[in-house]
Amino acid sequence: MTNPARCTMARDLARGSKGARLPCHTDLITAVAQPIPAEGQIIRAQHYVDTVIRGRTDRDRDPDQPHPSLEELFFLAWRVLATLHDGTLPIPQATSDLLEEAGGHAPALLTGLSNETATDVAVGTALAMTVLERDHPHSDAVLRWIADSHLRKDGSMEVSLKVNSWRTACSPATVTRALAVIDTRLRIIDRLRFATTSPTPQPPAAHPELIERRAAAIPATLWPSWSMRLMPHQIGGPRGAKVAEFRAGLSALLLVVRSTSRVYRDALALLGDPVPPSFVKSMITRLDRQYLTPLLAALTQLADALDDHGSPIDYQRRRSLACTVLAIDRPAYRQLAAQNRWRTPTDRSLDALDRYLRAIWTGTLTDTDPHLNDLRFRADPAVRAFLFDQAAGHLKRLGIDEPVTWEPSPEWVSGIPWPGTEPADISAEEFRRTAARHHKLTDVADSLGIGIEHARLYVELASTIPTVQRKTLGPPRGPRTTAPDAATLHDLYVTQGLSLRGMRKATGSSVEVLKAALREAGIAIRQPRERASRGYRLDRDWLYEQYAVKCRGFAEIAEEVKMDVRTIRRIVRTLGFSIRRHDGVPRDFTETTRGLDLPPAVYQAFCGRNAVQRVRNVSLLIDHPTVPEAAAACGIRVADLQRRTAVIENSTGFRLLDTSEPPRLTAEGRQLLHDAGPVLERYGRLYAYDPGAASAAHGRSPRTAAPAPDILRDLYVDQGLSLHKLRNITGASTTVLKQALTSAGIDIRRQGHRPGYSYRIDRDWLYEQYVVQHRTFSDIADEIGAVSTTVLNIARRHNIPIRSAVGVPRGFAATTQGLVIPPVIYRAFSGWKSVGRLKKISLLLDHHALETAAEAANVRPSELKRIAVIIEKDTGIPVLETVKPPRLTAAGRTLLQQVMPVFHRHDAMAGSTSAP
Repeated sequence: MTNPARCTMARDLARGSKGARLPCHTDLITAVAQPIPAEGQIIRAQHYVDTVIRGRTDRDRDPDQPHPSLEELFFLAWRVLATLHDGTLPIPQATSDLLEEAGGHAPALLTGLSNETATDVAVGTALAMTVLERDHPHSDAVLRWIADSHLRKDGSMEVSLKVNSWRTACSPATVTRALAVIDTRLRIIDRLRFATTSPTPQPPAAHPELIERRAAAIPATLWPSWSMRLMPHQIGGPRGAKVAEFRAGLSALLLVVRSTSRVYRDALALLGDPVPPSFVKSMITRLDRQYLTPLLAALTQLADALDDHGSPIDYQRRRSLACTVLAIDRPAYRQLAAQNRWRTPTDRSLDALDRYLRAIWTGTLTDTDPHLNDLRFRADPAVRAFLFDQAAGHLKRLGIDEPVTWEPSPEWVSGIPWPGTEPADISAEEFRRTAARHHKLTDVADSLGIGIEHARLYVELASTIPTVQRKTLGPPRGPRTTAPDAATLHDLYVTQGLSLRGMRKATGSSVEVLKAALREAGIAIRQPRERASRGYRLDRDWLYEQYAVKCRGFAEIAEEVKMDVRTIRRIVRTLGFSIRRHDGVPRDFTETTRGLDLPPAVYQAFCGRNAVQRVRNVSLLIDHPTVPEAAAACGIRVADLQRRTAVIENSTGFRLLDTSEPPRLTAEGRQLLHDAGPVLERYGRLYAYDPGAASAAHGRSPRTAAPAPDILRDLYVDQGLSLHKLRNITGASTTVLKQALTSAGIDIRRQGHRPGYSYRIDRDWLYEQYVVQHRTFSDIADEIGAVSTTVLNIARRHNIPIRSAVGVPRGFAATTQGLVIPPVIYRAFSGWKSVGRLKKISLLLDHHALETAAEAANVRPSELKRIAVIIEKDTGIPVLETVKPPRLTAAGRTLLQQVMPVFHRHDAMAGSTSAP
């Protein structure tokens, strides 16, 4: 119950205490009143509240006249009282004047709605009224003061979450003003979502269907003219690095404007994921601050205009149809090249044109291939017109009524200083003259004061500017000869498939004249190594018999039909024949066996290298019942004969020997060798008087006979020569030498071993030489008479750790023989050029200053410091002090003094070896 003249405000009790909402019942008659100026802000605020209340209850008020909200007034008043206690912000002048009017001191910090006083209500309401009155001179200053204090990141609470409280309590006009104040404080993605750089920022409320329609209206790579305007000049290098990705990132940012999504991933998914989300975030974060705000403002205005006007192209449909076959008409382009007297296009250039056509049609250019980027700038206007015609024809075939390309009007965005270049500011005539004067793209861009990618984009926009001064093919060189007419050229070159050289022999005209005549007749010239026989069709049964049954090689078949080897291989693959992994029969096999009726297994048995000799050796199994007897008859080892038998079994697909003990010929094997007898007989008669011709027929030189057994024993056993040196001395092959050594009863050494040396190395000795004395494997191998690989394998068997660094010099052990050297000295001398390095650093013993020692060593002081670092790393001993000026440490001086006896021994041995 309310008592007259008693205060109804709650007691100032602690939060949560019992009776906190009980009135204080202070006698207001005896209370001291604070005088308030009649024309002050507090009285004006009271009148303002009275007006708001009457506006809500007055029946005669104008319904069309908007009235303020008491909830908004309360929210702003509460935020004013909280901001008064924010010591990080200066208090506006209007707030200071109001506090003087209310008594000259700030109200106490409020902890709830239980302890506010009349002064609190008066100050908060007056300043809230100042914010709501747009014609008040301090309205924007007070609002900025409030928003700067509240709308900032506080712990884990993001700014975007605090905006929701403003959105709930305040009018849209107030929220818009507050968002404009905190624009630069938001994350970049939130600046786009709230559209804070636009005249009408609002919390994101765009429906997902609106964002999807916007995604269908923009290409995955932003339009060329808008890319020129929004892309700073420093974006992109000489090869267009990151330029295409930057344009794709701009398209993704367009979809973020006023979107409820808080990640870039959702926007990129609508564009087909042209770039990863991490790239979009990094590209916009690394952008210079001077370009960021204009870029975001332009994107916001452009997104709003796209939502209002739309686009005549459905890019989403084009991206979904990109999997369809979209390539240029190659015959038509070759005809265009012939008419314009251009060089014959290569496959690489045609592939680049295909990619360029797909980029134009889909609006997606993320391929940074240098050849494609070069084509974008240097393509002839006729080539660009041809690509546009090809794109329009593809749209027509799909039944799509859309223009090939389209771009939004530049008038959709206003009042923005472009980060890049406005295309209209570049003179087409000046660009044409600059492109004609400079050959390099970088020179053209530097002369015009624009970026490299801006030059490419401008050429794509103004598609009629030639950037390359083409030199048309002039008159043919050499003596002028008369070329045949067009009908004769077509008959010889197209119908008969003659090459240019063949036509030259047939007509007497030079190749240059024939090329010029073919271009004038509109006949496309074939690529180098491209034969007209590509269109020829060989009989499938005949080709199968020659390749699969008779096992002839591609080269032999191609020589018979006058075609290229690659053409035969391509036809075989097209017909589905299985390609052999091994060689076919010898090239003279068909001629040698002419007239013989051979089964397919015989052809398979004679496949591969040394096939005739292999079958001849295995055929001895017919007359000799066991394998050892047959091997002895042909003069080879049993293992070699068994291996040759296995090769024939793999080729034919059946076994020649059974599994009995001892193995004997199977019925199929005996029949095969019986059928191969006539072939071997013909080869024997053919090469009876010239044994080397059989090898020459297979493309090999005749074999050289091995030396006599006594000569082999002297060279291989007594002198200890290797097989490699034996081959160089005698001229016989390694295989022949091995067979001769085996026949002479001489054991063949294992690889890496030398005669007369023992390789059982003591582990402790090897550890001492390799680990302690830092000798190399090559140095140790020279001492024990082995190769370095053998020593390495022995060290690994003994579990000796293998170091990655180089050891001491090769003659270090002989140089220091007899000297007592600590292990650290060996580590100091390890590595390349260690002797010279230590000689230079040892000059510090005589010169205390680093500069004088460097001058004496004829090097820079920094070089001596680098040498000291290397020695410290190898030995683990600090050489130079860390104080300035750097001097030798005590441990470093001791190390260099221990090195000096090695130097004296090294200089003495060097002098003795160099003396006359």
